[in-house]
Formats: sequence, C-alpha cells, structure tokens
Amino acid sequence: MAVEKMEMLNVVAPIAAMDEIAKEIVLSNNVHMVNALHEINESNFTIRVQEENLEELVDICLIRPYGGEMEDRGTPEDIKKLLDFFKIEPYIKEKYLSADYEENVIRDKIHAIYAAAAPLQEKIKEAEEQLQSLADFKEHIKFMKDVDVNLDELNDLKFFIYKIGILSKENRLKLKRNYENVSAVVLHIGSNNVGEVYLVISPTELERETNRILRSLNFQEIDMPKEFAGKPLDVMLSIDRQMDVISLELKALYKKTAGLRKEYEEDIMLAYSRLRLKEEMMKVKKETACTNEFFYLAGWVPQREKENIRARLEQFGEKVILLFKDTAEVQKYMIPPTKLKNSPFMRPFEELVNMYGIPSYHELDPTAFLGITYMLMFGIMFGDVGQGAVLWIMGYLLKQWKGQGIYGSILNRLGLSSMAFGFLYGSIFGDEHLLPALLIRPIEHIDLVLQGSVAIGILLILISFGYNIINGIRQRNLQEGLFGRNGLSGLLFFIVLLLMVGNRIAETPLIHSGLAGGLLILFGILIIAKEPLTNLLLNKRPLIHESASSYMIESGFDIFETLLSMLSNTVSFIRIGAFALNHVGLFIAFQTMARMMQHAAGKFFILLLGNVIIICLEGLIVFIQGLRLEYYELFSKYYQGEGMAFHPVKLDYES
Repeated sequence: MAVEKMEMLNVVAPIAAMDEIAKEIVLSNNVHMVNALHEINESNFTIRVQEENLEELVDICLIRPYGGEMEDRGTPEDIKKLLDFFKIEPYIKEKYLSADYEENVIRDKIHAIYAAAAPLQEKIKEAEEQLQSLADFKEHIKFMKDVDVNLDELNDLKFFIYKIGILSKENRLKLKRNYENVSAVVLHIGSNNVGEVYLVISPTELERETNRILRSLNFQEIDMPKEFAGKPLDVMLSIDRQMDVISLELKALYKKTAGLRKEYEEDIMLAYSRLRLKEEMMKVKKETACTNEFFYLAGWVPQREKENIRARLEQFGEKVILLFKDTAEVQKYMIPPTKLKNSPFMRPFEELVNMYGIPSYHELDPTAFLGITYMLMFGIMFGDVGQGAVLWIMGYLLKQWKGQGIYGSILNRLGLSSMAFGFLYGSIFGDEHLLPALLIRPIEHIDLVLQGSVAIGILLILISFGYNIINGIRQRNLQEGLFGRNGLSGLLFFIVLLLMVGNRIAETPLIHSGLAGGLLILFGILIIAKEPLTNLLLNKRPLIHESASSYMIESGFDIFETLLSMLSNTVSFIRIGAFALNHVGLFIAFQTMARMMQHAAGKFFILLLGNVIIICLEGLIVFIQGLRLEYYELFSKYYQGEGMAFHPVKLDYES
C-alpha cells in the first residue's frame, strides 16, 4: 500500500572487522549498498565530531577505494564443476551461513572430492562419446545393410573412391536429370528423415570433378570410419556388441557417481553456500572506501529494519561508528531506492506496476489502486463462473512452474474476479439459464452496461487526478500538483466539462452555461500560465524560461491537447462494456452453431470449442485491454515510474 521509508546508513569500523561486518550486512538482507567513496567526495558521509572519533576523522583524509578480490579462484571453479557433474540443483542453507567454518578445511575437502570425481567424470565422458560415435556410425551404415559387399574391399580400392551421403528430394531430382554428366556410379541405398541416402563410386582420376558436382547438389557426406571390416550387416552386429559392453561400463560408472554424490552432497552444498556468501560479501566490500586502519561503508536501510541492523553491527565493539540519516538530511541528488510494502493479496500486481516503471521514493505506490481496478475491469469484461474457474486453475498450475509464481498469482486473482461477476451476470461457461443473475444480464441491458462503463471510467479518472495532486504535494511540485493539467486545475476543468455534458443529459441543468464557460476559461488560463504562476508564488525569477510568444504557443496547444485527452480518456472506458457484451455475443454465436448440429456429441464439441476459444483468445484480449486502460488512461495522469528499485545484498536460502 505504500513505499517503505528509508534511512541512509554510514558505518566506520576497523579494517580488521570488514569481513564480519560485510557478512552481517549480507545476512540482514536489508542494505542497499551505495558507493562510500562517492558519498565522502560529495560531503554526504557523516561522522560525529567527538573526541573518540578524532582518529577516524583524521584518517578519512587518506581515503581510497577498496580494491580487494576473491583470493581463491580455483575452489569456486571446482564447486561449479562438481555441481554440474553430480547434477545437483544448488541451494543455500541458513545453517551453513550463520555457523563458523574453517575456510581452509572446506577448500581442502572440495579439492579432495574433485580429485576423486575428476577421473570418474573423464571416464564417463570418454565412454559417452564412444557410445555416441558408435551409434552415429550404426545409423550411417544401416543404409548399406542390404548391399552385398565387404567394407574392407571398398576401403582397399586403388583406382576408385566411394562416398555415402544424403541428398534432399529437390537435389535428388536434379541429379536424376543430369545422370549423363556424372562420371560416377550412383546407387540409392536408403532413406532417412533428412533425405535420400546414396552410394557414389567414382574413378580416382575424376574425384575432383565428382566432388564439384556433389557440392553443387549440396551432397551431405556421411563419415564412414575405415577401421571396420566385413559386410555391413556383420559390422552392425559387431557395433551392437561393443555398445552393450560400453553401456554396462557406463552403468557401473553412473552407480559409482551416485554413491559419491550421496557421500559428498552435503559437503558440496556447504562449500557452495559459503561461496555464495563470500561473493555477496565481495559486493559489499567493492562499495566501501578504506584507509590503512579503517573502512567506510554507506547504504540505504528500511526504517523499520534500523534497530535490527544496529544490533548486528554494534556487537563488534566501540570502534564501530554507526550513523543513520533521514532522507531529508541527504542532498537531493542522493535518490533513495524504492521498496514497496503491499498486502500479500496485492503483491503480485507489483509486477504490472514495475513493467511500466518503478515508483520513485516520493511517489504514491499505485499497486493497490491498479490491483483493485484491474480486477474490477477484467471481471466486468470477462464475467463467467466456469471460465473464471478455469483461469483460476490455470493460475494455480502456472504457480507450480519455477519462476512463474507471480504471473500465476495474477491469473488466480483475475479468475476470482471473473467468477464473482459471473454470479452477478448469472453466467456459467457461457450459459445464462442455469444460474440466476444477482445483478443484471449484460445482453438485456446494453445501454446501461455502456453507460455504466463510462461512469466507471469517470470515477477512475477522478481518483487518478487525486493521486497526482497528492504526488505533487509529496514531491513539493506546486506547478504540476496545483496548476498542471492533471493537477487541481485540471481536475476542476474536467469536473466543469462533465457538468456541461450533464446539462445535455439531465432534465434540469447541473450548472449555468455562462458560469461553466467562465470557469473553463479560468481553469484553462491557470493551466496555460502554470509556470509563471508557480514562479510568482515561490518568488522565483525569471517567471518564464523562454520567450513569451513560444511559451504561449506551446501552452495553447497544451490546453487543446488537455481537452482532447480528457474526452478521449473518458470515452475509451466504453470498451469495458463493449467487451462485456462481446463476451456474451461470442458465446451466443457458438450456441447457434451447436443447435445446428444433429448429434449431442457434435453440440458438446462446438460448445467446448467455443469455451476454449473464448478463454484463450478473448481472455488474452481482455487482459491486454485492461492493462491498456491502466497504463494509457490512468497511469498517464498520475504516475511517473522513474524510481530505482531497492536491491539489497542478500542470499535467498532454505531455512
């Protein structure tokens, strides 16, 4: 529902404590690192001027960036090779991070495991390559199994050469038409999924000419190893025997590998967890600045996590200096990162917000508004109990796929909204006779549905104006919040327009036409003159940062664009009702086709097909149209999305 408040953390500590402090920062999962040297150079890094801090204050004059790298490069490589060899899905366990381990012992253990696994890996690789080579050769020679000739005789030919290869259907016909120009014997010996297989025998003296012709036909030559002798059928049997022997050897090697994995998996995961911890610690260190005696660290911390961070770092003694600063104390160019704080039900919609842009720190988080309105619009456009239940099930299944949990959760919520409106419409799998309508049946109240869609659009646009006004206040942007076309002046301009339209519809006038015209001119002038009025109120000079004529022309077009956008934005919401009617109309078409079928099975198939098409095709269209209304009609009025995401150094581990 909001953007979490941030505070800037400055740390000064003895350089001997750098590893332990870096480790605690990583394990806290709540520090977004900032380059300390940059902070110091811009005079943002603060140390209290007290007698006990004099040594650190004097030492800061000798500041330099931390230039450390990971000392042991061999062990990480061995760990990654072992994970790959044993096909272990890497994960991090918290118990491996918090406890103290002797790094030398871990390193020696990994080297010992690798020394035991490497020869085994080499044997497996060699056997698998040999097995694959035999399988490829068997695939090639099978095309000659019906040819009564010894391979050693072919290989011993002195005055002739032979080739076996594949031609496509098109090139095969081209070869057939030009047989008289080919100085070779061409025999068709088989077919595969690529093309036709041929044996080509040519005089050695004409090899160059034969090769030229075959290249022009894109002849794909098959490699035939020379070490095999005998008839093709006998060679194939020999290959089968060799493959059986190698397969047994591989089975034994795989069994031995499984035993090694079972014995050493915990050791490998311990080493992997510690490696990932060291990698994240290195990210912390690279953002620090240091001298010979001290290091200096800066980062953004969520305000609610401040005491937790303090407790973690103050355990290292009085020499550790901590200072937390509010965002107001940091110069304007230091933009705090944005960390959103939403309820679990609304959290998946953060992904849709982030697709447009990250909210800036002083901007309202639109996640809840987007989530509620998006579900509302989707439900209105796609209201059906049965089809909504299918979407919910699809969302549940999608959540089971790795990396798709957020999108599955969004689909879950849209399915629930569709089901809710399905009960209001009395619709289940397109049928409107099985359930009573708790509200209305859209196809029976077309005018009401379309008018209601526009009314919903007007309400959402008014709320969007409110969001923009609040953002203007929070960001102290008087120009956009008070005088902008999406600010207070724009809101009043829009309300007057609505009242004027209401005069045409209502039986009694809602506002006097003369007053309405005067107010439109007044609010239009405020929008046009927003820059000079703002500068006048804030006592800034000059009032306009360009020539008066250029400013007036640009502002005049701006007010014209404002009028058009207000009208188009409002009318655009009619698509909500249009898609609600289209949803019903499309199924009526399938029902009509089903009635034309003679058999019950045919009717069932048509209705099933209709539901599949509606769920997949129309569901996708409604999903996109709802998102379009959010982005173009609403976000464009109040949301900038120019923030920086909160990315703390952290580890995702299993408890």
